[in-house]
Amino acid sequence: MHSVKSGEHPATTVPLSEAAARASHVDPEFVDIPTLRARWGIKRSLAYQLIADGRIRSVSLRRVGKLRGKRLFDVSSIRAFLRAQMEASK
Repeated sequence: MHSVKSGEHPATTVPLSEAAARASHVDPEFVDIPTLRARWGIKRSLAYQLIADGRIRSVSLRRVGKLRGKRLFDVSSIRAFLRAQMEASK
């Protein structure tokens, strides 16, 4: 075994597995449409309907005077909506 001198750090030779890398990822506060669909299966049209009904929250990021921007969805409101759906189906 190699000795490590004071103040030196041993080299890491084993990469993280894909599962370990995902597990170390911090859960986001907001997600976009592709992530919303990938994580929860909620498509764009349903997402906008849920916003209109006040069942989930979102924010639109855009520059002043521009029509187009980026819509982000609040993860906690999505989880609350899904929990309410589970409770209603009992």
